[in-house]
Amino acid sequence: MVKITSKNIVFPDGIREGNICIEDGKIVSVNSLVPCDEVLDFGTDYVMPGLFDIHTHGASNFDYCESGVDGILTAAKYQLSRGATSIMPTITSSTFERTYAALEKVEKAIEMAGDYNNFVGVHLEGPYLSLNQCGAQDKSFITEPIEKDYVRLIERFGKIIKRWDYAPERDTDFKFTKYLKEHGIIASAGHTDAKYDEIKKAYELGCNLVTHLYSCTSTITRNQGFRILGVTECVYLFDDMYIEIISDGKHLPPELLQLIFKTKDNDKIILVTDSLKVAGSNEKYSSVGTVKCVIEDGVCKLFDKSGFAGSIATADMMLNVCVKQAKLHLEKAVKMATENPARLLGLQKGSFKVGYDADVAVFDKDLSIKSVILCGKKVF
Repeated sequence: MVKITSKNIVFPDGIREGNICIEDGKIVSVNSLVPCDEVLDFGTDYVMPGLFDIHTHGASNFDYCESGVDGILTAAKYQLSRGATSIMPTITSSTFERTYAALEKVEKAIEMAGDYNNFVGVHLEGPYLSLNQCGAQDKSFITEPIEKDYVRLIERFGKIIKRWDYAPERDTDFKFTKYLKEHGIIASAGHTDAKYDEIKKAYELGCNLVTHLYSCTSTITRNQGFRILGVTECVYLFDDMYIEIISDGKHLPPELLQLIFKTKDNDKIILVTDSLKVAGSNEKYSSVGTVKCVIEDGVCKLFDKSGFAGSIATADMMLNVCVKQAKLHLEKAVKMATENPARLLGLQKGSFKVGYDADVAVFDKDLSIKSVILCGKKVF
């Protein structure tokens, strides 16, 4: 049994001195006097649950959709070193064949990850998106839901596909929404032009997440003078709807982050990187599938610089931006990067509770990552 101690353990209700006891990869006690075989004393460092990143396209020059198994493992391990003990590799819009092949490779990577296994499922972003809101997605792959394709993918890879982004307005009979719900897959509204009635219906049928709010999400439109709400407004109206936000300080400026934190229930906000493969590299150019982009001003832009294509952020950067730029209390930022995504996914992770996985990230007083513990084992 191992005991982790610190004068600054981050709990949802505050930061205070305490200890966490771990055995066989699980938390067995919190703030108790249980005797342990080994003590890891982190002094005044911040000890928090391991971070989640449920929307990431890659890192360390490897893309989760395009790379081989070794590349996928390299990207995941790099993200682990930045505090992300739970990740969901994102597979961007492509052909059915390429998507199938990418899922096979990620599945193999999960099997081979061993002590560095920080995978908690796979995230499909498209191709059932809005052509008007496709962002850096390749328009040639965008389509309405194709039943024979999504059925085949879920029948084969249903154990690892945990989330699928789509534009609800393209699911005209909501058959795809219902299918995802029936198979325990999170339906997330993303890259969408949905209006109030469409998003409301999808929400009632189980679509309980919005992909990177304010990035490729519809807003208020007018019809003969009458205003119609879009997805952006509905997330504030629907209390139980989760949102993910790209907290790199670029996609959403600190002032907009502050508005979100002030307006939306903090239990429903999830921090993500939406990182491209250039995260953790010094590259100046990259791509999202066939779409070229350039790295400038600390963010990935479309090659013509008309918009953003993704981020170069890592999990530790998410916390730094929220705390240092948006002035959010650390314990609240940590909750958005740990407990909230774990709750959405139905996992016993992301909190210091008895019986939960012993995933821990340790940061110094300047919020620089110092150590990472995955399922009770120190991996960095």
